[in-house]
Amino acid sequence: MNAAFDRPAGDAIPFLGSPTSWTAERITPQNGGTRRWAAPAGGEMNVVGGVNWRTSAIYCNWLHNGKGTSRAAFMNGAYDVSTFGGNVTYTDQVTRSPGAQYWIPSIDEWIKAAHWDPNKNGSGDYWLWANSSDTLPVYGPPSVLVNGQPTTANAGWNGSIFPGYNPFDIPLNAYPTALSPWGLVDTAGATTEWTEEVLHIPGEQFFRERFHEGSPWNRAVFFDDHVNTTGGGIFPTFDGYTQGLRVAAAVPLPGTMLGFVAAALLRYRLAFVRRR
Repeated sequence: MNAAFDRPAGDAIPFLGSPTSWTAERITPQNGGTRRWAAPAGGEMNVVGGVNWRTSAIYCNWLHNGKGTSRAAFMNGAYDVSTFGGNVTYTDQVTRSPGAQYWIPSIDEWIKAAHWDPNKNGSGDYWLWANSSDTLPVYGPPSVLVNGQPTTANAGWNGSIFPGYNPFDIPLNAYPTALSPWGLVDTAGATTEWTEEVLHIPGEQFFRERFHEGSPWNRAVFFDDHVNTTGGGIFPTFDGYTQGLRVAAAVPLPGTMLGFVAAALLRYRLAFVRRR
């Protein structure tokens, strides 16, 4: 967010929004009239919410272009920002560009990364729920028992149900058993995450929504975590606190082949402001 927002006058990046739910705090920018943030100590691993689809696509461009600071690093690479537009239907590029190194996963990539286990039942199969289990996750704060069972996902609860706890303050990887078969953390709980999947109304030229996957924060919609259901769809500019991102990346496979592997999905957190 610092690279995208703290820019010289006249060099603003279009279609960009800062997250609406995160722990980053405003600090003095390097350029007058702009914005800059820093993650407070202890908040670096907290989930980021309120990220719209277009900002997610711009973030993928920035990663694809080696985190460069030029305007071009944000405007193209995985997605062509010049295609973005529309308030009821939208004209945005539907899927990542050929050769993209980072992108918003397709819904199939997201589901496979969260549910597919190549070792299940001997020859590979899908777990029903997004925590490598065929049993509904137990939702609540970490290290708390619900009906005698330890919790496994940060969704479907709030401070009125568990006084003294806040789902927005739970860091990533707080549930040691909440892993996908590929070792991804929090595919159940935290935020729901954008995909490239679109809703197309028959007869309309353009699209209306982008689908998202996974259960968000304290919204009590548990079945978003089931392999056969989706989190629903929403317009790509929506930036409610429930919306997050998990990035897919191209990783080299053994030998000379470069594969697009859904298992390379990375949790979007304070990647804009954290040094890695």
